[in-house]
Amino acid sequence: MAQEKFIDLHMHSTYSDGVHPPSKLIEIATRKGLSAIALADHDSLGGYAEFSKAAEGAGLEVISAVELSCENDGRDLHVLAYGVRTDDKPLLAMLGQFCQAREDRGVGIVRKLADQGVVLDMDAILAKTKGGALGRPHIAEALVEGGHVADIPEAFNRYIGEHCPAYVGKYYMSPKEAVDCIHGAGGLAFVAHPGKSVDDIDAFEVLLACGFDGVEVHHPHHNARVIGQLLEAAAANELLVSGGSDFHGFQGRDNMGEPKVPYVLLERIRERLASNA
Repeated sequence: MAQEKFIDLHMHSTYSDGVHPPSKLIEIATRKGLSAIALADHDSLGGYAEFSKAAEGAGLEVISAVELSCENDGRDLHVLAYGVRTDDKPLLAMLGQFCQAREDRGVGIVRKLADQGVVLDMDAILAKTKGGALGRPHIAEALVEGGHVADIPEAFNRYIGEHCPAYVGKYYMSPKEAVDCIHGAGGLAFVAHPGKSVDDIDAFEVLLACGFDGVEVHHPHHNARVIGQLLEAAAANELLVSGGSDFHGFQGRDNMGEPKVPYVLLERIRERLASNA
């Protein structure tokens, strides 16, 4: 009997808010015996070239991906894009806007920290991104390195988390704008980890009407009840299903390959991409 193959279609690198460079993710995935993975950095495709090159050398299958920051009905909403053309000019221009907005946000956070006597080197923080998108975890890491907090969770809970003294809001796009941009780049749009959204099924159905192609059902934050609800919603709306670990590499988010996501889901995604081409 052939061994079942597993995938992880949601992980992050140093090009957004992950700990490891893209090539290291390939190394970890190979060690874990995964058959295919996707690098879905926040608002950045900067790590994809390194990621795909390393995967080719390791004989590991990959698919292009990016996670976009949106707002829906006053709440954060993340949108996963799969199979996009990584050289698509409108998509890259939009991601450039996001990266600039993230940098501006980072400057604002560092200024607020300085007002409280916590001084950080902005240039050193930007260097951590290695040309990718700046995220709060980069600032949290600098807070740890500077001895201002003991660990990353404390940095968020004490300084830079929502409702904390150095918090600065994020730049967003609408779900419809994200879906249209993804489709324009030849990709498929998925609602990322919508566990909380599904509590209001009517609102969730309205969201899906924006033109989504799929839903991230399998995610560490989804329990059996939520997974069941999401599978029902996906079937009712003829949507694809995806899943991944949302791996970042730091403590509490070092779970690559969990939960177990069957390879057949990627096959269905590739079939839809081929039919849309």
